[in-house]
Amino acid sequence: MSLVRGAGPAVAVPLLALAVLAPRPAAADIGRAAGAPRAITIAACAPGAMEPAEAPESCGGETAAAMFTGLVEYVPGTATTREAVASAITTKDNRVFTVRLRKGWLFHDGTEVKAANFVRAWSHAAGVSPDGSYYFRDIAGFGGPSRGGVLSGLKVLDDRTFTITLTRPSGGFVALLARPAFAPLPDSFFADPARYHKTPVGDGPYRFVSRSGGDVTLQRFDAYGGPALPRPERVVFRAFPDWDQAFLALRRGEIDYTPSLPHARWDHVVNTPFPGVHVLNFPLGRPEVAGNAPFRRALSMAIPRRRIVREFGAERAPADGFVPPPATGARPGTCGPACAYDPAGARAALAEARAAGFTPPRTFTIYYNSDALQRKWAAGAAAAATRAFRGRLTVVARSGPPFDAMVRRADAGGLAGAFRWAWLLDAPHASDVLATYRSGSPDNHTGYADRRFDALLDAADRTPAPGAAARLYHRAEKLLVRDMPAIPLFFYRNAAGYSQRLSGVRTTPFGGLDLYSVRV
Repeated sequence: MSLVRGAGPAVAVPLLALAVLAPRPAAADIGRAAGAPRAITIAACAPGAMEPAEAPESCGGETAAAMFTGLVEYVPGTATTREAVASAITTKDNRVFTVRLRKGWLFHDGTEVKAANFVRAWSHAAGVSPDGSYYFRDIAGFGGPSRGGVLSGLKVLDDRTFTITLTRPSGGFVALLARPAFAPLPDSFFADPARYHKTPVGDGPYRFVSRSGGDVTLQRFDAYGGPALPRPERVVFRAFPDWDQAFLALRRGEIDYTPSLPHARWDHVVNTPFPGVHVLNFPLGRPEVAGNAPFRRALSMAIPRRRIVREFGAERAPADGFVPPPATGARPGTCGPACAYDPAGARAALAEARAAGFTPPRTFTIYYNSDALQRKWAAGAAAAATRAFRGRLTVVARSGPPFDAMVRRADAGGLAGAFRWAWLLDAPHASDVLATYRSGSPDNHTGYADRRFDALLDAADRTPAPGAAARLYHRAEKLLVRDMPAIPLFFYRNAAGYSQRLSGVRTTPFGGLDLYSVRV
């Protein structure tokens, strides 16, 4: 359900806004001044439009998450969802959903959140949002003509009930609904968009106070309709040009939290799984290059993940499957021996590949994209694999074009080797990543096609019972382990730093500060 966004690290990328920063009082001074509310300052970048679907996760997403609440939300500290504005979401097939809203949930302007506020907001975002419109691509009517500007797959039944119809069943759709893009917009947005953008109105635990340059200040909304209020009374999202500058501000006591701290030494760090996976894709349309499953398994077993992963600091962990934690449906050890470093096993698998009729090339190439810091791990993996094969196969690392261009070249059959690819999940759910190996998927850049795999995914996607669906997704993942259209290398992790003022620090599934758990 995602789009490819794998050119660089999950969160340790340059911030998109370059703000001119004036000297600020220390965060401790802000939070402890006489009569001041309990306030915290979070490193961020300047959001663009203050619409939830317009805020990409790397810039403005956490501000939107604080200001808006959707139908469901993540249980604090987990990737599990629970109802929020919705009192119930029911389905028989994961294709048609009936949504019932809680009565009396309010926007910050005092108006009630109704079904039409969701339907109009989603239809608006699907048509005009350059950043978030792809979230809605599975809703019927997306990309086509609409009646009255409303997607055909969205129907209001009454003030507190509406239905969602997808183009196909999706087991991860409810998990996706927790993303800020699916938040409602108030009637005032549609009545006067220009005024809204000066003083945005949400329905979440924090209301907008002010914006100065790239900085945004929010105040806790004490009439919030959720089961609890977050602990900090005021949150300031302070813009920085990059994470290095944010870390320096953290050291000086000017901020309380930075969501990315990959290599810096710091006493207060929270390091948690981030829903992303880094793999080596094989061009299965070129069998003389991709070989057979034993050959691909041999390469996987020849790479010492635990050693190579050190190049990423705290940002990666060795992958032992295709579905990364904290995604629902991830099971540790699914890849088994095929993802464990075993030089003798790699040589045995290479011999098995020959016995099955494949003649490996003398030299095999691993391509890495030139627009990210990929050379060290790729060179290390290639050298280690060459040593493991003891002259039977030489593996080399070669710089390719930038990420998007490399994927296009691979799709055209223009890469004579495996290539680095990464998938950052939109919904922390097994279906999100497994769907990238479905036959004919625009996100399938290996050419993998297996009818049994497709059938298992289809069955899982239309199974509403979470336990039964998880078993089907796991069976599908085991087929990927059998066939190895790609080699899982690393799972993404998020390393965040916080000040000594904070305790009880936990993160959201996508690296943001969990404002319900933190104590000031």
